[in-house]
Amino acid sequence: MKRRRTTSGGPAGHEALEALYTAHADRVLGYLRHRTDQETAQEILSETFVLAWHKSGAVPDDALPWLLASARRLLANRVRSDQRYRAATERLATLASRPGSVEIADAIGTRSEVAAALLALSEQDREALLLSAWYDLTARQAAVVMGCTATAFAVRLHRARKRFRAALTALTEADHAPHVPGTRRHPHFAQRESA
Repeated sequence: MKRRRTTSGGPAGHEALEALYTAHADRVLGYLRHRTDQETAQEILSETFVLAWHKSGAVPDDALPWLLASARRLLANRVRSDQRYRAATERLATLASRPGSVEIADAIGTRSEVAAALLALSEQDREALLLSAWYDLTARQAAVVMGCTATAFAVRLHRARKRFRAALTALTEADHAPHVPGTRRHPHFAQRESA
């Protein structure tokens, strides 16, 4: 299998990536659209060509199979990440509904507030919190999962906790604030009012 010998820098690298994109983007997008929604397909398409840019030396002359395999792996990673997030949210909800959950709700908020606060965070922040709090991994173990040093993970976790507290506080304050007619409320709260 002959490999491309392009570099990711300079005009030649840009031209090679543009040519690769022009030649194969529609087919890669079609492949992805058969497996996921339009928005996710577009995101994975972008990630696939970013990967091709970074690994330009590994992309063979017959690039389409390599691009499709890369897109397939990236989509599988996204699906696994989404499944882990949903499972963790369900576990948190289960914890909040157990006996003694009044104390949990008093300490961190209701199940819907916790879920909304987690959704407000970046994927990296959610992952750091879940690896630490849900999977009970040490900083060293979680750092391996996230591909960073234990010190970098500790910093990420500290920042993620601060952002989670801020998001949760904002949600609970907004939930308890009186609604002023003519102003828009967050959809999360509008749903709860109509229920």
